[in-house]
Amino acid sequence: MEHNTLKANNIKVGYGNGNILDGVSIHIPENKISVILGSNGSGKSTLLKTFCRLLIPNSGSVTLNDTSLLCIKTKDIAKTIGLLPQSLIAPEGIKVAELVSRGRYPHRKFMAPLTCQDYEAIDEAMAAMKITELADRTVDELSGGQRQRVFIALALAQQTDILFLDEPTTYLDIAYQIEILDLLKELNRTKKTTIVMVLHDINLSSKYADYIFAMKNGKLLAEGTPNEIITTDSVKQIYGIDSVVIEDPMSLSPFVIPISAHDSLQRS
Repeated sequence: MEHNTLKANNIKVGYGNGNILDGVSIHIPENKISVILGSNGSGKSTLLKTFCRLLIPNSGSVTLNDTSLLCIKTKDIAKTIGLLPQSLIAPEGIKVAELVSRGRYPHRKFMAPLTCQDYEAIDEAMAAMKITELADRTVDELSGGQRQRVFIALALAQQTDILFLDEPTTYLDIAYQIEILDLLKELNRTKKTTIVMVLHDINLSSKYADYIFAMKNGKLLAEGTPNEIITTDSVKQIYGIDSVVIEDPMSLSPFVIPISAHDSLQRS
C-alpha cells in the first residue's frame, strides 16, 4: 500500500492576529492510529483543521508527500485526507445511504450520476460501520451512536488513506464509545488507514492509540507511544492533575487514576 506522508513544519496558526498553534512540527505516523491529547484550548482542533487545509498557517507549512497543501487542488486533497469534524448535523429527512453517498464528491465529475464504483464504495463504507441495514432509514430517527457511525461512513466513502476525527466519541455512552473505537481499530487493521483522532478520554486514548501527541498552550509538549507518554509526570504536565498510572489488565496499556482532593478524606 502507498504511504502518504503528512507533516506540519514549524506551523503558527490562528484566527485574526493571534496564534493558537505556536511553532508546531509533527509527522503523522503512516498506517497507524494516533491520538492528540490536551486540555481545552490547547490547539487540538486547530491542528486538525490545519492538516486538512481548512486553516492556512501564518508561517511554516503543511506538506503531503513533501508538497505544500497550498499547491494541491482541493479535490486531490479530499481524495487523500478525510475529516470528521465535531457536531455534524445531517439535512432534515435525509436517508442514511444518501448522506453516505455525499462522501463520493471528490471522485465525481460535476452533476455526474453515481457510478458502479461509487456504489461499491458506499456499500463498503456502510458495511465497515455496520449500518447496511439502516440504509433506507432517515438519519433523524437514529440513536446517537448510529448517527456517529453514519457520519464516519460518510468520511470512509471518500476512500482516503488518511482520516482525521475530531472527538468522534463525544456525547456517546461508554458502550457506543467502545463500539466506534473498535470499528476504527478494525478499519486501521484491515485497510491500513492512517487515523488521527482528538479524544478527551485519556484511558481510551491509551488503549486504542499506537502513538500519542500531547498538546499544551498551542505547542507540542510530547509525542510517543502510550507507554512513553502516559506517565504520572506527563499527566501532571498536560492536565495539571495528580494521578496514579497502573497497567490495564486487559490491554496492558497505561491506565490513569486521577487523584482528587477527597481521596485522602475518604481514606481517613
